[in-house]
Amino acid sequence: MSSSVSSVLPQRLADVVDDVRIVEASVADRSSMDHVVRTIQPEIVLHLAAFSHVGKSFYRVDENIQVNIQGTVNLLEALRGEFDRFVYTGTSEIYGDVDVPFREGGPVNPLSPYSVSKYAGERYCRMFQAAYDWPITYLRPFNAYGPWQTPDRILPELILGALRGQPFQMTEGHQTREFNFVDDLARAFVLAATAPGIDGELINVGCGEEISMRDVVARTLSLMGDPVPVEYGAVQYRPTEIWRMYCTNDKARELLGWAPEYSLDEGLRATIEWYESAFRNGSPFLAGSMRDG
Repeated sequence: MSSSVSSVLPQRLADVVDDVRIVEASVADRSSMDHVVRTIQPEIVLHLAAFSHVGKSFYRVDENIQVNIQGTVNLLEALRGEFDRFVYTGTSEIYGDVDVPFREGGPVNPLSPYSVSKYAGERYCRMFQAAYDWPITYLRPFNAYGPWQTPDRILPELILGALRGQPFQMTEGHQTREFNFVDDLARAFVLAATAPGIDGELINVGCGEEISMRDVVARTLSLMGDPVPVEYGAVQYRPTEIWRMYCTNDKARELLGWAPEYSLDEGLRATIEWYESAFRNGSPFLAGSMRDG
């Protein structure tokens, strides 16, 4: 990917084109990271670049290593500590199958190529911070949803399939997750970038409300008027499935002054309305949104 200023604006940034500068680069390319740092000279870095699909990570292990581990190291070495705050984006998947609720000071057992690579990236940040005292903060966000989410994630896939009248195929759905509306998560990142006195802190970002995948699918379809049936058990559970996943968010409340503002139903309604509008208007963002694998 080129490291020059982008000539193709991502559609989701169209409304803020006058407020942002886009530089395209691959974190897996060290020379690109050197160029970006020289060009931008960032004071605050929110590191969200990642291969981030858990299921697909089992078939693309090398890409996880190149992007999530080597990419993080490339960015850190290009920056060499010349920043006021670096926010590393981990993942709730790092916790794996340990007891719930997940706590920042508790054990971890990452169980997928994605989560192992994200934990390795986190540990490299810890190593550089210990060696050079760089101002790094660590977030572990929990499941995100909302407008503009890529159509290969479960809720966009469900909503778009329902709009097309397609029965939804899934696992038995007994595994649990928590779901966090994108506005709530974005607000947490802004706070993590600006809150004083949190260098070195690891912070869960999640609502702490557990719900089964079966129930979140049923609730979403209910809000849409139950337009299609669900075929439970048509999809196998992923290897090393995590059966329960939710967090305590005491540190986010205390250190960031953060708490979720959207209930699940409020977030789902906003998400459904956005995808319904995008679907009606033939948004190119939804192109290729049929089930991938």
